[in-house]
Amino acid sequence: MNKIIGTILLCFLLLSACADAPDFDSAPYIEFERMESNQIAQSSQKDTVYFVLYFEDGDGNLRPGDQGANVFLMDLRDSTIAFSFASPDIPREGSGNGVKGTLRLQAHILKGDVCCLYETGQPPCTPSSPTRTDSLYYDLYLYDEAGNRSNTVKAGPIILLCD
Repeated sequence: MNKIIGTILLCFLLLSACADAPDFDSAPYIEFERMESNQIAQSSQKDTVYFVLYFEDGDGNLRPGDQGANVFLMDLRDSTIAFSFASPDIPREGSGNGVKGTLRLQAHILKGDVCCLYETGQPPCTPSSPTRTDSLYYDLYLYDEAGNRSNTVKAGPIILLCD
């Protein structure tokens, strides 16, 4: 009886050891899932916004390279890079080093980093009267350690209080 159980366990272990590595591209792939804490005031000294992304990376090296920053957010109102920061290191796993999972990226926004833009010509970062809001959307992309760029996803909205 013990030989039968041992043989079954051995067969199971051999089959599980032959599992295929994920078939992901070496360039990271991302999908925007959601934002957390997505309302900020332009007069705040400091706010934090969280971007939650699904990711896949075939060579398993989704981490900042030598330059430090590997996540970039382009403000779609004026096409400027509004933020750049380093993603957390993703541990390598599996024989093929392909990884997938969820990233929760934290962006610290300081006073003056994000301002309301006015069609009337009113200077940016000045309070509106009456107070209004602006909706911010970003194109978000990242690089892995080897310099492979991900696809670009639209992230947002951030509701900006023009106070």
